[in-house]
Amino acid sequence: MLKIILETRGAHRIKLGVIVFSVITISLAIVFLVNMITPYGRLTKSSPASTFVELIFCFFVQMCLIFRLNDIMYQKKQASYKLGLEIMTAAIAVLSFIDFICWFINPVPDILAAFICLFTFIIAGFQSTLWILQRIQSSNSEQEFDTNLTQQISQNGDTTPKTSKCMIALEYSLFSFFLLLVILNTCQIIHEANHPGSLGEGEEYYTVKSQGQDVMIRTYCTGAKNLPQIILEAGGGSSGVDFYEIQTQLSASYRVCSYDRAGYGMSWQAAAPQSSENTMIIAEQVMDKVGFNTSVPNSIVCIGHSVGGQLCRYYAQYMLSIQGIILLDSVPVMNWFYLVGQCQNQTVSQVYAQQQQTLPLIKAMASLWPLYIETPFFLSSGGFQPSNLQGWVNWQITTTRNWYSQSLGYASELEECQEQCMESSIINPSSIINKPIIVITASNQYITCADRNLTGTDCQNYYCSQNASLELAVNQSLLGNQVSTYVECPGICNHDFVWKQPDFIVQQIEYYIPQF
Repeated sequence: MLKIILETRGAHRIKLGVIVFSVITISLAIVFLVNMITPYGRLTKSSPASTFVELIFCFFVQMCLIFRLNDIMYQKKQASYKLGLEIMTAAIAVLSFIDFICWFINPVPDILAAFICLFTFIIAGFQSTLWILQRIQSSNSEQEFDTNLTQQISQNGDTTPKTSKCMIALEYSLFSFFLLLVILNTCQIIHEANHPGSLGEGEEYYTVKSQGQDVMIRTYCTGAKNLPQIILEAGGGSSGVDFYEIQTQLSASYRVCSYDRAGYGMSWQAAAPQSSENTMIIAEQVMDKVGFNTSVPNSIVCIGHSVGGQLCRYYAQYMLSIQGIILLDSVPVMNWFYLVGQCQNQTVSQVYAQQQQTLPLIKAMASLWPLYIETPFFLSSGGFQPSNLQGWVNWQITTTRNWYSQSLGYASELEECQEQCMESSIINPSSIINKPIIVITASNQYITCADRNLTGTDCQNYYCSQNASLELAVNQSLLGNQVSTYVECPGICNHDFVWKQPDFIVQQIEYYIPQF
C-alpha cells in the first residue's frame, strides 16, 4: 500500500481525487457564506456559520495534502523543518475528531458539520500518517523509493528543497493561525455540547412544521391541565428558562407553558425569514402540541417579555384563542428607537439608517461566534433567579445558533417596520385589539438620574429612553379594551426584572388575569 501511494502514479491519482473534493468543499463554503450574508431557507438545524468554518478547515487540510502529494510526485526529500508543521496537522486531526463527537452530543446536532469534521480528521490524519511512513521509508536504504532518490541525487545533486527563512516563517505562521482557529472552534463546540440538561418533569420536545421543514421545539409545562392556560414568550436572544421563577409561582393556579422559540435555547433553527407571521405559525402548533386547544376562543393568556411581548400582541390580532395579553417591559422596538432618536434631535431617516448599520455588526458577531472569541464576555457569574439556573442562562446566550437567530430576528424587525412605520403612532385602527392588554414596564417616571447615579450625556440618554418607554407603554395599553392599563415597576427596575423581581410580576399577573 505504501509503495503504491509513494509511487508517482499513485500519488497523482490521489491528488486528482483530493482536488475534486476540494472543489466541492469550497463550493459548499461559498453557499453557506452567502446564506450567512443573505439568509434564505434553512441549510442546517444550527447555524450556517458553524458549517462554513468547518468547511474552511477541511479545505485547508486538503490543500496541505495536495502539496504533500506534489512532493511525492516530484520525489522531493522532506525538509526537517516541516516536522513542526506535521505536528500541527496531526493536532488539527485530533481536534476535528473531538468536534465530530461533540456535534452529536449537542442538543441540536449538526450532522453535516459533524461529517465535515470527520472528513477533515481523515484527510489530516492521512497526511500525518503519510509523512510518518515516508520518513520510515526514506530511512531504509533498501527501499525502492530511497534508492531512486539516491540515484537522482548522485546524478543531479541534492534535491532537498532550499527554503528561505522567510518562507519557513510564513508557513509556520499560516499553520499556527489555522491551528489557533481550530482550537477556538473546538472550545466553542465543547461549550455548546456541555448543555445544561433537562429542567425535569414537564419538559417535552415536539416537532412542528415551518415553511415545509421540521423544527424540534423544547417546551416546559407546569400546573394541572384543567387550570386556566398561560403561554409565555421570552425576549429576544433568550429561552423559556427566563420565566422559570414566574412559571413556578403561577403553576399553583394556572397551566403554564414556556418554550424555546426556533433557534433559541434547545430548539432547532427554522427557515428564514424569522418574521412575526412565521413565528406565530410555530407558536400556534406548539400550543396545540402541549394541549392548548387553539380552536377554542378566548382560552389562552399570552405573557411576553421584550420582543416576546410584541409577539403576544401580534398573536392577539390573528388568533381567536388569545384571551388577553400581558406585556413585560415590551415596546415596539423600531418606534422606541425613533422616539429616542427624536429626543436626541435625529430625523427618522438617521435613526433608521443607524439601525440598518447595526445589522451587519450583529451578522459579523454571528459569523465569528463559532470561534469562541466572544463567548467568555457574555458569561455572567450571577444575577439570575434561581441561581442554580445561571449556567443555563449563560449557555443559552452563548450558542452560535442563538446569535444567528438574533441576526434573523433583527433583520425581520427592520423589514416589518421601516421609516414610515417608525414615526407613525402605534394607535391606529389596524393595531386595535378588543382584548385586555396589561403593560408592565420597568420604567418609573419618578426615578431620576440621581437615583441611578447618572450625569451628563448618560443622564440625557436615560431620560430619552425612559420617556420613550413610558409613552409606548401608555399607548399600548390604549390598544385594548376597558380592562387594559399600564403599570410602572416600583423603585429602580431594569429590563431583567422578569427574573430579578419575579414576585412583583407574579403579583400583577394574579391581580389582572381574573379581570379578563
